[in-house]
Amino acid sequence: DIAWDSSQYDGELLTSWKILFFMAGGAFDNLSILKCVMCSMIVSTMVACLTYHKKEALFISPEKVEKLGTFLSVFVGMLLGFFLRSSMSRWHDCVKAYMDLLEAVRCMHMQMSALGVDADRIELLNRYGLLSAWLLHLGLNSESRKNPTRQDSLLSDAAQKEALWSLLEKYRPRLALPEEKEVLFQFNDCYSLLWTWAASLIGRMAQDGEIPPMASPTYGRIINIIEVAYGSIRDVKIMRKVKAPFIYTHTLACLVHFNTLINSWSFGIILGMTLQVALGKHDGSLQEEFPHLVVSLFMQLCISMVAPWMYLTVLEVCVCVSQPFTFLDTKIPGLHLIENLEDDLANASVMVANTKWMKPRFQK
Repeated sequence: DIAWDSSQYDGELLTSWKILFFMAGGAFDNLSILKCVMCSMIVSTMVACLTYHKKEALFISPEKVEKLGTFLSVFVGMLLGFFLRSSMSRWHDCVKAYMDLLEAVRCMHMQMSALGVDADRIELLNRYGLLSAWLLHLGLNSESRKNPTRQDSLLSDAAQKEALWSLLEKYRPRLALPEEKEVLFQFNDCYSLLWTWAASLIGRMAQDGEIPPMASPTYGRIINIIEVAYGSIRDVKIMRKVKAPFIYTHTLACLVHFNTLINSWSFGIILGMTLQVALGKHDGSLQEEFPHLVVSLFMQLCISMVAPWMYLTVLEVCVCVSQPFTFLDTKIPGLHLIENLEDDLANASVMVANTKWMKPRFQK
């Protein structure tokens, strides 16, 4: 689950009909959609049975029934479009904030290399940055589920911290020293506090003359990198904790399900009327209406059953996309981004150690 990446897929697959048979990682393999579809089919079947046993149902106009099933569809589709747009914007903002954190680690390495800071100092700052990124990624994604339930978030703070550090040792062993782990284990949001250590270390280096003094623009630039990293972590945490207002999502969900229910009734009425004529449960005077009823039944199948199921699917997608740290299907590709960061830092260190000129050194 930690290694799952929802953005690694073949774009060419989307332009072919093969995508219709590809379910893994998509919305149609979610249990909630299947349950809603089954419920709508059960409602339609019950209404069809009631209509079949009522001869008066043949006097109902199929055209009016079709209008009954479509009066909410346009409004629901518009609201779902707004919700999907805001959810995708939220997802991209979350990815940008996470990438800002990783970019801060790269910029810090570049600044220290340009100033000729000792390799052990650069390694320490790199390790703090990587440790912060790993802890943030594991802390936010360790509870991701395909179909989350409320029981997934019932772990105590101590159990969550134990699970977090166990995952760190599993995926990135020996990144944190034992004495560092002992201090960081006391705090829930230790990934942001690591940048406090980085800021303190930068101040010490400025006083020791390893980098320009605190009053210099260069020092301000370095501190700004730390502020960007800390701010990006704060933005990611806010996007995880703050959701769309419940009154908005509740109203939208009720409209979607109410639209599905009304359309299920409409389809059930047309199905019952068609069965009455097809099975001869009338005096034969309406036999010429049978082709018209079959066409109406097919239209109701598309409008009153397939379309509401699509709306349910879009609602499911919106909810998943708006919570990228809760649902497995929409997780941001944090692991690949961190692995790329580690490769970039390792390659940059090799390039700094293999230059044709003398290594730069800041002189106090």
